[in-house]
Amino acid sequence: MPPSRPAGPGYVRVGPTVLPRWLPWLVAALVAVGGGTAGVLIAVAPEPAGRTADAAPSGLAPGADGGSATPSAVVPPSTPGAARHTPAVTPSVAYTPPVQPPPEASPPRPDDPGDVVEEYYQDLVNRDFEAAWELGGRNIAHTSYAKWVAGYDTTASISLGSAEAVDAGRVRVLIRAVQTDGTPRVYEGTYTVSGGVIVGAEVTER
Repeated sequence: MPPSRPAGPGYVRVGPTVLPRWLPWLVAALVAVGGGTAGVLIAVAPEPAGRTADAAPSGLAPGADGGSATPSAVVPPSTPGAARHTPAVTPSVAYTPPVQPPPEASPPRPDDPGDVVEEYYQDLVNRDFEAAWELGGRNIAHTSYAKWVAGYDTTASISLGSAEAVDAGRVRVLIRAVQTDGTPRVYEGTYTVSGGVIVGAEVTER
């Protein structure tokens, strides 16, 4: 067996083994304190690399003592594919205005000159002065509409005794009227018709 080497500075020989001087003291300290030191060493030992502290599960908050967890108010996660509630939308309805009846069509005007004159006096008998004005009264009154209408205030009745065509566009007439005081009057003359309206008149009292 080869001769043993002397221990260098900071080392101590234990049998054939050379150990650092602090190692026997450490072993003695561990023996003296027993498992307590081991617990301290374990408590201060660093966590293995890659391990992290346990996180509280979703929806749970750590308790006051750091141990048990208590439920906390959370919004439940949406489930993939679950139908979402969509508020009902009332469809808009376009406004449709009420259908208005077509205006009453005015009766067609006569084309024959004699018929035009007869229609004119029929309007006067019916006291439809507006129609008579449009049928030619405006052309032969030589005054305003109001004054022309006022001229018939003293006429109780009026009638067309006859209407005979003289030539193209001219009609000879005989007119009988009764005043409001009962006085009868007779007029005769001619009316000129063009384009379905009276455009001229030459009428005098007999």
